[in-house]
Amino acid sequence: MQNDQYFQDNHISDHLSTIFDDLSGFTFFVKDLELRYVAFNKRLLNIFGVDDGTEILGKKDDDFMPEHIVNSIREDDLKILETEQSILNRIELVPTGNGFVDWSATNKKPLHNTKGEMCGIIGVTRPFSQSNAALQQHDELGDALKLMHESFRENIAITKLAGEANLSLSSFQRKFRACFGMSPKEYIRHLKVQEACHKIVQTTQSFAEISYACGFSDQSHFSREFTRIMKEPPSSYRSRFKAQ
Repeated sequence: MQNDQYFQDNHISDHLSTIFDDLSGFTFFVKDLELRYVAFNKRLLNIFGVDDGTEILGKKDDDFMPEHIVNSIREDDLKILETEQSILNRIELVPTGNGFVDWSATNKKPLHNTKGEMCGIIGVTRPFSQSNAALQQHDELGDALKLMHESFRENIAITKLAGEANLSLSSFQRKFRACFGMSPKEYIRHLKVQEACHKIVQTTQSFAEISYACGFSDQSHFSREFTRIMKEPPSSYRSRFKAQ
């Protein structure tokens, strides 16, 4: 019997997905060449806000998320299908359900059958704290990151952060980008947006109040940065999750 048939007959993909249910914060998925979900673990149900996996099986991201968010996901997926190149250890804010977002590390790879033919995409998103990059930054950037998370609402000088890490400014910026794929200033902007996501969903504060509480210079700056990072404006984000 061919291995592909063995996997199909014994529902191996179903068993693989359940392994990730025991790993806190992990999302596992497999998509076919049409970018339809063919396997996933339970955490994807929470992210998509559905009760049953049958509501996801055979569906696409388009069926659960707004187009402006799906576009960036589709762009990555199509690039993998075209080039057969993996996306490894991408650090980003990803949805955790009910409007919350958290730092995660994402890996996506082309999936091949036993004939060597590409048959889809397999991916895992895991909490950043459990990624290889997190282990790398623990010793070198830990103190600087702690200060960033405690004081992101303030105008922190990058030179001060470099000093916390006992590195020169250029070394700190280089090591930070190697670890996170973004500059320290960009990371701080992401921290502000992460906090804003929670306030938008959890409170009835106005966007002006949220922009001030999260350390943005004004509401216009807040709206612009939020839209750039979350792929939708604050008003749309609130409407989507307050309606749930």
